[in-house]
Parts: sequence; C-alpha cells; structure tokens
Amino acid sequence: MIKELIVVAVFFAAAAASARWTWWRRAVGGLPVLVYHKIGAPPAGSQLKDLWVSPEKFRAQVAWLLAHGYTTVLFSDVMKAHKNNKPLPAKAVLITFDDGYENNYAHAYKILRELGAKGNIFVVFNTIGKANLWHNPATEPWVNMAGIEMLKEMQDSGVIEFGSHTMNHPNLEKIPLEDAAWELTESKKQLEGALGKEMCAFAYPYGAGAYAPAVRELALAAGYVLDFSFTQGKTPWPWRREAGPIDRLFIKRGDNNLDLMLHLTRGASRLF
Repeated sequence: MIKELIVVAVFFAAAAASARWTWWRRAVGGLPVLVYHKIGAPPAGSQLKDLWVSPEKFRAQVAWLLAHGYTTVLFSDVMKAHKNNKPLPAKAVLITFDDGYENNYAHAYKILRELGAKGNIFVVFNTIGKANLWHNPATEPWVNMAGIEMLKEMQDSGVIEFGSHTMNHPNLEKIPLEDAAWELTESKKQLEGALGKEMCAFAYPYGAGAYAPAVRELALAAGYVLDFSFTQGKTPWPWRREAGPIDRLFIKRGDNNLDLMLHLTRGASRLF
C-alpha cells in the first residue's frame, strides 16, 4: 500500500512539474517577437538576473531558430509588410533587444552575424555610450551601453536595425503627458539624426503605456509605424494597428530550447 501511494505521489508530482510548461496548450498564430535585454553573465549584486542570457545560450537559441526554418526579420521588413498588406515569410520571427547595452554589440551582434541572422535593438538615446542610468546602482549595478560608433557599425552591417526606447527610459504612465510626448518625439528625432535612418519602431519602457490609450496615442502621433508592448504573447498578423501594440515573448536567463519552442508556438513557455 505504501509503495502504491509513493508511486501515485511521484506520478502527480511529475505531472504537476510537466504541466508548468505549456506544451498542452493549443498552438496560437501570430507574429513571434522575441525580447532579450543583456547577453552575458550578470554582475555580482544584480537583482535582475533573468534579464541576462549567456552568449552560449543565445547562440544555441538562434541556431535552433535557423535549423527549424525560421526567418529572422528586421523592423523595416515588418513595416513594409504592414504598410503594403503583404505577408511575411511563413516562419518569420523578430528578435529584439531592449535598452542598447554594449554586450549586445560584443556578443549578440557577432553571434547573429556569424550565423547569418538579423536582430533589432531599441535604444535609450541619452544613455548611448554611458550606462543604464535609470537603475539605482545601489540595487542594480550599472553596465556599459553601446557607443554611437558601435551602433553605426551594427547598422551598416545590415545585421541590426534600431528603434526608440525613449530618451531616458521613464515609466511613461507616471510622468505628465507632455513629458511623455517629448520622450517619444525627441528620441525619434535624435536617433534619426545620429544614425541617418527612419526610426519606424518604438518599445514602451517597462511596457508602461502600451495599453494606456492616452500614451499610445502619443506614440503613434510621434510617427512610429510599429509599437511594441512588454506583454507576453503573439499578435495576430496581419496586424490591426488600431487594435493595440505588438506583444512580445520575454526570453529569460533560465529558458532553454524547449521554452523557446513553446514561446514561438504557444505564446508562452511556463505558467509558473
């Protein structure tokens, strides 16, 4: 009797552990947009370790995408498809990075280039060549941001395109609307001046404001064609712009290739 109870307990424990992954969910359509932040090892004292993905793991994830028939696309590809009501490749995937860290240049860019893949970076303009100044260094260490020459090299390679992530990385729902409007319009203007290309894409810092009508209206009025949330999920394609921003799939430090597959097909990898 005890043995039978142990077997039953082990079975239910294994089932519960397995169920935390979303393999049992129905596959969902839409455009998969992966979001990374930092590629490397988290520094001592970091409280945001989930934002760090090792170069080895990132390389393995990009290699998995390519081996399974995915086509990595750029902001400009998505913009053209949207504007012209054209389809994207059957297994298109948009790889994005938030903030514009130097490690994106040192690791992600070089891995993407070596593997023949494409990526996109949302840049905080006032921190170019500086550090992640929006964080309190007492609780989250500052790390270097990519400099302007690094951004230009990545852009000129054709491997990376850029979008705006505001001037200073504020929570757009917690500042006056006139300040939010400035963050949106000025970052677009400054990035276009520095890089000589249209900034067609915008991502809301912390995801704040993506689903707040007053803030999103400012983003669209600033001239961005594409706007991206930090809400987990896949947005149907073709995209109905008036219905809301494009959602994304947050890739965390502990995610493996099973997680990646579930993000891409189910719109999330784990429930807890």
